[in-house]
Amino acid sequence: MCGIAGYVGGKNAPKVLFDMLSKLEYRGYDSAGIAYISMGKIEVPKEKGRVDEVKAKLNIQDVTSNIGVGHTRWATHGAPSKVNSHPHQDCSGNFVVAHNGIIENYEELKLELIRLGHKFKSETDTEVIAHLIEEYFNGDFLGCFPKVLKRLRGSYALVVLVKCFPDTIFFARKDSPLLIGYGKGENYIASDAPAFLDLTKKAAYVEDDEYGFIRKDKVEYFSVLNGRKVMKKTFKIRWDVTQAQKRGYHHFMLKEIHEEPHAAANALKEMKSILQVALKMAKHKRVYFVGCGTAYHAGLYGKYILESFGLPAESVHASEFRYSTVETVDDKCVVLSISQSGETADTLAAIKQAKRQGAYVASIVNVVGSSITRFSDDVVYIHSGPEIAVASTKAYVGQLVAVAMICLECALKMRKVTGKKHVKLKKELMGVGKAIKVVLDANNIRGLAEEYANTQTFFYVGRGENYPTALEGALKLKEISYVHAEGYAGGELKHGPLALMDEKVVVIAIHASDNLKPKMESNIQEIKARGAKVIDVGEGGLI
Repeated sequence: MCGIAGYVGGKNAPKVLFDMLSKLEYRGYDSAGIAYISMGKIEVPKEKGRVDEVKAKLNIQDVTSNIGVGHTRWATHGAPSKVNSHPHQDCSGNFVVAHNGIIENYEELKLELIRLGHKFKSETDTEVIAHLIEEYFNGDFLGCFPKVLKRLRGSYALVVLVKCFPDTIFFARKDSPLLIGYGKGENYIASDAPAFLDLTKKAAYVEDDEYGFIRKDKVEYFSVLNGRKVMKKTFKIRWDVTQAQKRGYHHFMLKEIHEEPHAAANALKEMKSILQVALKMAKHKRVYFVGCGTAYHAGLYGKYILESFGLPAESVHASEFRYSTVETVDDKCVVLSISQSGETADTLAAIKQAKRQGAYVASIVNVVGSSITRFSDDVVYIHSGPEIAVASTKAYVGQLVAVAMICLECALKMRKVTGKKHVKLKKELMGVGKAIKVVLDANNIRGLAEEYANTQTFFYVGRGENYPTALEGALKLKEISYVHAEGYAGGELKHGPLALMDEKVVVIAIHASDNLKPKMESNIQEIKARGAKVIDVGEGGLI
């Protein structure tokens, strides 16, 4: 994930930018850079590597500049390198661009610009934007900018510096998050709120197909579609700045894992919204859970929960839903989208299409006021607080609890569960936080991690409602350890994966004390017979 930062005001811009970028490092990146205007010139220090490495090569105390933009890059087009790092300039050096997203038609634009005499330095899709601006610029940037944007196909969050406008940062957005932070005599722009959370909590989201500019004392927004000025309402970010700090933990992921008990409880704070979604869900014939990555797994869990009550449901990857499954959606369907950030591009596109086809759209989201919430009929906020680690943990727990409660209340409305069982299950859900704390307090977890730290192949295995957990466990290990891990339904082991089992493999078996436990016991025996090591996670014991 890339990160964008921008600042204009009375402070030392490079210092502010490096501080902002350091707060976006959790998104992951392979290179970093900033651009600032000083003494009538645009300077662009950037490097492959960490933010600190770029900062170390620039004596920021000697820089006189109060405006600039910054970027942390995760390679998409072009290998990680200094030349491919953002920001990017045009031929003249009068324009500089930092960009999140993917320009799908960059190759044809690049060929067109080369024929017009433009010379490219990088392999990136972003550089075409700088050259396109150079080609269209006629002295009126706000006049030419929408013409440039209309040439771009794909997704973008853009910040632009223009040499002849030394007090202004221009911006635009389509399918990639961008928000403005409002200060006193200074303003900020970023791809994510933690970048300026310690500087201001007053903010506004840039919407799709909007562009505009920020100065130290002014912010204006316009529509790409018709050029008209857009009036904005600001909102207050309710996260405390300490929530986006490590607070004594070695890293954010560990901190957020230990916040899971609170996340489980916070997910049930909005029972009114949960009941509203459940009531409307009960009036429809089909439910689609839609999400990406971890959020997809939360939706898959919801599918199993609903089906356990005899209610049909599907869980679909948002990236697949928008191109195929959506054709089956109509006004008899519920689309329940799940997204921590509320900005997931595929999920946002999926619910937009679902709404066009008449579906009732509800969403489970962590970030208040994010794009997905504004395209949803109803929203359940999980109130997990800022999730800084790349791998989702506490937000996933919040999603699971919210999904389970919605499904339970829906089943009650449809008389698929007795009042007595409903009370029992609801009480259990409300006690999830305490159960998580018991697990976190266990003293054998670190020992297991150290014992298997050098293993290069892991399999996570589960059945029924534990199958999504197996998928999520494998995803987490891949994300944070860069080792091979796969999640499988227990019954699928005999259809191929058993061939890979040997003494070099570790299998994490996830189970509950239910009617599937004997099946899992058989799976474990098959695995152990081939020499693989097994870690048993669940109620009672399998091994």
